[in-house]
Amino acid sequence: MNAAHRFFVDPMALSGDRAALAGDQAKQIASVLRLGAGDEIVLVTGGEEIVVRLDAVARGRVEGIVIDRRAAAAEPALRLTLALPLLRGDRGEEVVEAVTQLGVSRIVPLVSERSVVRELSRAKRERWERIARESAETARRGRVPRIDDVVAWPRLFDALEPPVVVAWEGERDRVLAAAVGPSLRSLSLVIGPEGGLSEEEVALARERGASVVTLGRRNLRSETAAIAAVAQAFLLAEAMRT
Repeated sequence: MNAAHRFFVDPMALSGDRAALAGDQAKQIASVLRLGAGDEIVLVTGGEEIVVRLDAVARGRVEGIVIDRRAAAAEPALRLTLALPLLRGDRGEEVVEAVTQLGVSRIVPLVSERSVVRELSRAKRERWERIARESAETARRGRVPRIDDVVAWPRLFDALEPPVVVAWEGERDRVLAAAVGPSLRSLSLVIGPEGGLSEEEVALARERGASVVTLGRRNLRSETAAIAAVAQAFLLAEAMRT
């Protein structure tokens, strides 16, 4: 049997043991997927999966009865925020797609002294949000990562949930494992821009209580560093809980 189709929904789509979808989602269910009464779908909201058996399907509105509720098993225990520099071309979108599948909860676009790209257009932000939603569906997650407004480096550490870890190519000794403990429930990872972070910016990060770490001996591009750091953080957090 094929897995039931999944849809991220607003909590207002549910009322007691009933669920109702309209707009594009109803159109997709009725006209694209061609589901009908008796078919089951999974609605996802707030980290919960709700199994719904359809009993009324039309192009403009779909309704059904809730037959099961469960926590989304694919959501990681670690709540991870990624502070991601704005990158040229489609590189930022590639990172959003990858880190969403890995389990990131929140993405904070940032600009710093050496940033080449300094603005996130409305169209590009909407594209990031669409990619995050689609990637969360692909990974069978229970939440879609939040995309924040762009933050400049001097205000970044007010916007991040502690503890905060900054990956910097100038660090040689302290590794990410030193900042991830077995009882850690949240973590904010900061990646520098294509031009790197200045020593003054790193000094400010340390003054604001951030840990500065190395991701290894090789110099990584920002998009590679972001994906590698996120994957490493989740691996470390899960290994320490077992």
